[in-house]
Amino acid sequence: MFSRLIALFRTHEQAVPEPIVRSLSSGSASQPTSPLQSLERRHSFSFESEDRASFYRFLRDHIPIVSSGIWTWVNLCCTPQRMALSGSDSETRTATRILDNLSKRIYPRDDGDSRGFERLVQSIFLDLFTVGRVALIARLLPDRSGISHIQVIDPYLIHWKRDPEGIHRAYLEIEDGSLSPLPQDVFFYRTLLSDLHNPVGIEPLSSIPFVVDIEQRMLNDMARSSHNAGTPRLQIRMTPPEKHPGEDFESYTSRSNEYFSSTMQQFRTLEADDNVFTWSDVEVQLVGGAGREGTVWKINREQVIEDVITGLKLFPWVLGRSHGTTKNWVYAQYNLLMQIADSVQQLGSDLIEWLATLELRLHGNIADPNWKFTPNQDPFLVDRNRARLLELDRVERLVKNEFITRDQGIRELGYKPEADGQRKSNDDDGQKSLE
Repeated sequence: MFSRLIALFRTHEQAVPEPIVRSLSSGSASQPTSPLQSLERRHSFSFESEDRASFYRFLRDHIPIVSSGIWTWVNLCCTPQRMALSGSDSETRTATRILDNLSKRIYPRDDGDSRGFERLVQSIFLDLFTVGRVALIARLLPDRSGISHIQVIDPYLIHWKRDPEGIHRAYLEIEDGSLSPLPQDVFFYRTLLSDLHNPVGIEPLSSIPFVVDIEQRMLNDMARSSHNAGTPRLQIRMTPPEKHPGEDFESYTSRSNEYFSSTMQQFRTLEADDNVFTWSDVEVQLVGGAGREGTVWKINREQVIEDVITGLKLFPWVLGRSHGTTKNWVYAQYNLLMQIADSVQQLGSDLIEWLATLELRLHGNIADPNWKFTPNQDPFLVDRNRARLLELDRVERLVKNEFITRDQGIRELGYKPEADGQRKSNDDDGQKSLE
């Protein structure tokens, strides 16, 4: 199935569809192979290390459920972003101007877009959810007064070696196959998940191809089955006429064929408002399209699609495929999604803060940059606020009845009591006061 899809989207060669279902002779034996092996056998892809990224991008671009899952993850993480600077007023004003100029040239495509930081974050999120890793090199200006641009490196060309101290060092595979050490001060490498035993990281789509192949084969079989038997059709059943006494076989055959042809002609030329007149020996029956075959196909395919969604680390309701999920269960799953999105957003902050810090230090500026993401909108905000009010009322009752002290109540609510009566919040949103 993948070979047909790949051939379909290749423009430099003529695509010749290969039948998926073949009739096997009695002496042939069918050897099960994985989708990756079958694709390699059909010469659609050669699964060397440098080609796996192209394969995963092919899945992302041409398999609807995979494309939808990755698109959802990227947009969950790409909330509105801004740069916050800390330092003296003069340093932050100068740093703002320096970073504005950097944002206009940092994206590795000269198209005049001044929002280079945001586009760069979106691009690395797309790669992280596709191949699971991203590798960049910051190219400096000739006089080393700042960053010229970033160079994107194929992460599959990055190799890691352990030095005598046990630390993994990055090397770049060049054209002749040799390895060149990468300068650590201008090299950036992040993975979607960290593995202490494998610095290369994991491939988030590695569990997808096998199930996607099954889903695509099933979709093809559904189309073939529907075309063959799922479309309602009319079956015209005619009883052969009786043989007349003394009628020879040749005359009987000729009369029967003539009657059959005339009846068939009536149905072939039948218009929507026409009627058919026949003897009682003609029976019209509807065949195909009945029964629960379509429902069975749908249930089986939905199960396979849910396996693909699971491989994408999502939940069916996120992609609009919910089947009776309860509100409490969705609430718990939503919290998990937001925790994952927060951790991935930190990778985007790491990149922009690394670039901004490098640029500022090259200019002799000591302001500290902080790249912030706006939290995702919370559909359960009303429920959370209602629960917060109940918690406030509970603590207030405990304080009034002297079960706990005022300071204990303040701490239980997540605030820090201070001697001057002002209360500092421990929340991530900043400082709050409690009267």
